[in-house]
Amino acid sequence: MTAGEHPAPEAAGIPPFPTLGGEAPDVPDVLDEPANPPTTRRRGPYKKTQATRDAILRVAMEVFAVHGYNAGSLREIGERVGLDRSSLLHHFPTKSDLLLAVMHERDRRADEILASAHPDTADDLPRAILALAEHNADTPGVIALYSLLAAESVTPDHPLGEYFTERTRRVRAGLETWLAQAEADGMLRDGVSASVAATSFFALWEGVQLHWVIDPERVDVVATLRGYLDLIFRDWTS
Repeated sequence: MTAGEHPAPEAAGIPPFPTLGGEAPDVPDVLDEPANPPTTRRRGPYKKTQATRDAILRVAMEVFAVHGYNAGSLREIGERVGLDRSSLLHHFPTKSDLLLAVMHERDRRADEILASAHPDTADDLPRAILALAEHNADTPGVIALYSLLAAESVTPDHPLGEYFTERTRRVRAGLETWLAQAEADGMLRDGVSASVAATSFFALWEGVQLHWVIDPERVDVVATLRGYLDLIFRDWTS
């Protein structure tokens, strides 16, 4: 079956790629903004508070990406933003709240990228994944932070343990649902199990990102994922 012969997602009943953010709290849209955004006409306490939260999240991502959650200190974050501890905790009551806000914002951004690559045909679904992988390649600090925190989260009482457990289950289940429908529509190669492919693809994506963080000159995440998709899918245009 060629790309042009694939039925549209709605007609085929193919679900979209699973969302990454889940039930996320409302956090500022700041991670990709410049350090000194242009001024706007909005004035007053809200603007100042929002700008402060934006700055805290940007710096927190940098600190956590370098030191991890346990070693990353609120003192360093506050000093770099120009706030004392009490002022910092006014915006984010606990260190865990701050970290969770950073991670949910990362997921929200990823969901936007996936949505912007919303497929018109079932054959476009793999390309949505590659679009997100290409975006991630432009944000190495964010990926380093995610990989580090994912590893740390398996330790007892880690504040993101529940977040990573729930996220992993949700994304893996979504991938399996998507691949099961692709299998039913004859899009997967003979002998490919949707369940096994979902788990292995998710594990590959997480693992190859870590390898890329360690050795970016030798590891190409997008090419690796594309190669795996070529192995499990029949004809599709990458």
